[in-house]
Amino acid sequence: MRLTSWFLLFSLVILGPRPAVAQSSVVRLQAVNVPVDSGLLASLLPDFEKATGFRVDVIKSGDLVYDMARQGAADLVLSHYGHAGMDDFMADGLGFWPRAVFANQSVLLGPSRDPAGVRGMQDAVQAFRRIAETRSLFLVNNAATEKYLGQVLWQAAGRPDPAGWYSDTGLRDQTVIQSAERLEAYVLWGIIPFLKFRESTNSRLEMIAAEDPLMQRLMMTVVVNPDKVAGVNVAGAVALQRYLDSSATQGRIRAFRYPGVSQQLFWPSGRDNIGTFLSDVSPLTTTADLAVNSVVFSPATLRTGSVTTTFAGANLSAQTYFDVRFRRPGGTADEVVENWQRGETGTHDISVGTATGTWRITGVRAHRDPNDHSGTIIPAAASATLLP
Repeated sequence: MRLTSWFLLFSLVILGPRPAVAQSSVVRLQAVNVPVDSGLLASLLPDFEKATGFRVDVIKSGDLVYDMARQGAADLVLSHYGHAGMDDFMADGLGFWPRAVFANQSVLLGPSRDPAGVRGMQDAVQAFRRIAETRSLFLVNNAATEKYLGQVLWQAAGRPDPAGWYSDTGLRDQTVIQSAERLEAYVLWGIIPFLKFRESTNSRLEMIAAEDPLMQRLMMTVVVNPDKVAGVNVAGAVALQRYLDSSATQGRIRAFRYPGVSQQLFWPSGRDNIGTFLSDVSPLTTTADLAVNSVVFSPATLRTGSVTTTFAGANLSAQTYFDVRFRRPGGTADEVVENWQRGETGTHDISVGTATGTWRITGVRAHRDPNDHSGTIIPAAASATLLP
């Protein structure tokens, strides 16, 4: 090898082969309510399952998606950006970098007689301003995102005097919707919760305005880190994540409609991801492919000598080649070395002059042909620290 870093100048010694392990055929997707209740996932996932051989086990766990992931019950999490528990989950290193996938939709609801005359307005601020000018009753939905959205609209509308029309009774979600119906008031709520509520209650409230992008809320996927949580099907999770952000799936997300509702409900957001992620056109991993789910260094801290690296996953063997994406001590960019190791377990001698500090593996590509490097690099998390 021509490169001179520690990772690339180890002399490789292959240890004994291990029997191949079959790829897990199940991807556990912990999801918030909206993409499940809307039927969106049910419309998208069969094609993924047919193409890859994976079966997606969708678990609708609402506010508990990240709690369930912490407990080892998820390979991939689908939630809103800023969902409760997400900050701590990521700060604790339990998930890989989030990928935007789509935005869902809030709406301005109101009585059929529409006293403010705002039906169909595409500018939510203009509609809110008109409600204030006509002093039509507006109820605050104290669900965190709807309350915040209402505050944004009030600020953008010029902070109109709230006296006599803007009412905050402390209610949220269904209870404030029921109150708005009784009082013939305007109120903000998510479109999918409203549609499900209307189906079960025959609510007389109507969707008055929904076209402003301000009403959208971003959702994303997070692959669970197998270095922190045992039993994660990383390859399946990454394949599903890439499928959801593919241009074909993003087009289907835009075209999706809820039964009986003609308006768009979900807004493709894949384009918000980094270009290198969007430009990955390698085939999706299937259940028959090689896959690495974890990497272990032994010892993880050393001064001299050698380190043993073990890759674990599915369909691996002594004939498997591993391309490694890594970051040097103090480095700010990832590098890739091809065919760094052959076989699941190998011992690498540390060369003289190797930089001290922590070397991190951030991804691995497993392949059978030493000349084929076309597969997807699967995220991984492993580190070894070389002491002075």
